[in-house]
Amino acid sequence: MDFLKKNKTTIGGVLALVVVVYVYFTYFSGTASAPLTATPIDSAISGNLLTTLNSLHTIRLDNSIFTNPLFVSLSDFGVTIPPQAAGRGNPFAPIGKGGPSTSSGQAATTTTAH
Repeated sequence: MDFLKKNKTTIGGVLALVVVVYVYFTYFSGTASAPLTATPIDSAISGNLLTTLNSLHTIRLDNSIFTNPLFVSLSDFGVTIPPQAAGRGNPFAPIGKGGPSTSSGQAATTTTAH
């Protein structure tokens, strides 16, 4: 530990030099191309993508599951949230200057537990 106290300036300089060399080789050396370049899309890849997208349009879903007795027998365990008083119209206004609230507080929502 005594070595670190005596040579902390030298160690800091070496670490700074390592960081500078790393930054130089990472960002300023190598290829001269811009980091953001536009490359043309390969026509084979785009054609394959269009074929796949076109095949998705042919998918048809079977709605008979919704008439299945097992599906119909499922229960909703949602909880009805009772209406609560609305807060201030402008919560960022100074106290006493928020004005009346614009919400009626009558909307009750149902949440479903998963």
